[in-house]
Amino acid sequence: MLITNIIAEQESGVNRVSASPGGKSLWFESSDIALRPSPEAFGSALLLPSLNNGCSLTIDNQVNGKWLSNVEQILDIYHEWWGYPKLMPQSAGCYSGQARAEGKTALLFSGGVDSFFSLLRHTETIDALVTVQGFDMPLQDTTRFAALKSSLSSIASETGKKSLVIRTNVREHSEFDKVFWERSHGGALAAVGHLLGDSFGRLLISSSYPNAFQRPWGSHAKTDPLWSSDDLQIVHFGAEFGRIQKLSSIVHEPLVRKHLRVCWENLSASGNCSLCEKCLRVRLVLAECGELINYPGFEGPDTLAQQIDALPHTQAFEPLYGQLIKRGRLRPELEGAVRRLLKRSERAESHSRHLTKRTLRKLLSMAGV
Repeated sequence: MLITNIIAEQESGVNRVSASPGGKSLWFESSDIALRPSPEAFGSALLLPSLNNGCSLTIDNQVNGKWLSNVEQILDIYHEWWGYPKLMPQSAGCYSGQARAEGKTALLFSGGVDSFFSLLRHTETIDALVTVQGFDMPLQDTTRFAALKSSLSSIASETGKKSLVIRTNVREHSEFDKVFWERSHGGALAAVGHLLGDSFGRLLISSSYPNAFQRPWGSHAKTDPLWSSDDLQIVHFGAEFGRIQKLSSIVHEPLVRKHLRVCWENLSASGNCSLCEKCLRVRLVLAECGELINYPGFEGPDTLAQQIDALPHTQAFEPLYGQLIKRGRLRPELEGAVRRLLKRSERAESHSRHLTKRTLRKLLSMAGV
């Protein structure tokens, strides 16, 4: 895959950086800050899609030598996790030795549990909160994003940070249609840091899973720091703590009570749907802490047990439910609902494995094996 024509433009107060992988424009833009036309940004975003196509990246620019060396380690990890070929990017040369931008730190911020934990519990100064439209929330979803942006502006104002919004067509680009976002989003997050490299020397990415329960995932404690270069340090923060620990640590914070947003299924302009599996997980922890009543963005505790019973099953890799049972702090009706959910999930997983085996036997039979 060839990455060429990396350019920076400004028009009507909008700063845009773009390239042309596969002959189609891939762009990032912001009205809040100038973006660097960084080859490492596009290389980070497109590394896994190119591997998924079975080809190496060719970058028509010089790249940072440390970044390129780190990519070799990322390739080893991707090969171990998903079997991708170890195809090193090719470039027009390497450079090295640039100083980091005044040591300033930016935090990728969505308003969810992980990013709130990073904002409130990271011990070093955070200078800016960076939110991306076009990752979890589509570009066309302007009504919901306007509500989110208003919330983010309030959070930044109350904490003395800058609020920066970046828009991108990454998930609309044809190269990202061919690979799971669960795998490719780590490089896309890193790309944002490289775009901000003229203003920030450090990017914080909040952990999705704790070290005790690590699984192959796009943003990971093993891979996030390896996207760094000489002039950008990428930090994966919070993996020492599980989701229950994180939320329990910040649950009493007025800022979190007012602005916590975990749901991307809710189609209204504000709040959380309270019914999807992710919302139910968060409501359970809030209920365990005796705080659910203090979160106006969610339904209260009275309906929670019945709504858990209405959930068909949960993801097999989500450890939170079992942890809540072991802690023994849920009210009896909630604990009973969680136990029933886990049983339904075990049956669903067993049925899925059975169907997979039947399908495999059928295919082998058709092939005469």
